[in-house]
Amino acid sequence: MAQGDHARFEGVFEDDARALGELPGAATLLERMRSENFPVAAGLLPRRVRRHLAALYGFFRLVDYAGDEAPGDRGTLLDLLDAELGRCYQGTARTPVLRMLGPTVRECGIPRELLAKMIEANRQDQRVRRYETFDDLRGYCALSANPVGEAVLHVFGRPEPALVSLSDKICTALQVLEHCQDIREDIEQGRVYLPAEDLKRFGCGDDDLRRTVAPTKLRGLIRFEVGRARRMLRAGSPLVHLLSGLGSVAVAGYVAGGCATAAAFEAAGYDPLAVDVRPTRLRTAGEWARLWLVGGGR
Repeated sequence: MAQGDHARFEGVFEDDARALGELPGAATLLERMRSENFPVAAGLLPRRVRRHLAALYGFFRLVDYAGDEAPGDRGTLLDLLDAELGRCYQGTARTPVLRMLGPTVRECGIPRELLAKMIEANRQDQRVRRYETFDDLRGYCALSANPVGEAVLHVFGRPEPALVSLSDKICTALQVLEHCQDIREDIEQGRVYLPAEDLKRFGCGDDDLRRTVAPTKLRGLIRFEVGRARRMLRAGSPLVHLLSGLGSVAVAGYVAGGCATAAAFEAAGYDPLAVDVRPTRLRTAGEWARLWLVGGGR
């Protein structure tokens, strides 16, 4: 890695107070949390829990920056982050984001190998640009998305195998929805996350992914993938009511966000090229309330 690139990367962390909010390509941490996953539940969580979730979120966003946006040799940057993650577990982290993460991994007992999967997912992004089957894509999600939910279960003291299995379904569903939202952005970076077997089944090619309006066949494919995500969300949603108290509140926020995103796709005619498919806060709040009431509340 060139000296200038190293300096730019390290420069992200110069101001401890603003480090999370100034990661290139990211809005402030709390605003992203509100808009993505906690539009209803964030204000209900105590400061200690919010601090742990913010620390995890900052780490995940930092890894994404290193793998997707950073200048220079991204593989080397990810290696740097991997080494810094090791120092985090030893209590000697040099960067503010990883220093902020230290108390969280210690107090919540989060294994290093769990967070290291996120770095490995971004390494995989440097060498794998397409996925042949949905099973292949799920293997990628096991590195890029599922560790997020498992880490959250650690925060709430419930990283039990049965609950992790349900969490994995939710997280994979959320990742699939995100891939459907980001089709144009991904192909501009030379990446296609829609499985090749599905593209072939619906008769779609790369040119279809670059259009300003999705052709009918692509909208059919997106509807198919969103349907998959909806089924996974339903399969994982019992997790909301197997948890209690704050854990249930937080996970309901994740599931509600996914359900509202799926509804936004339907409202947009399954065309993420012509429409910026984002759920409304009102719809997300409604999904959260529905999830809560189905289980009789907590």
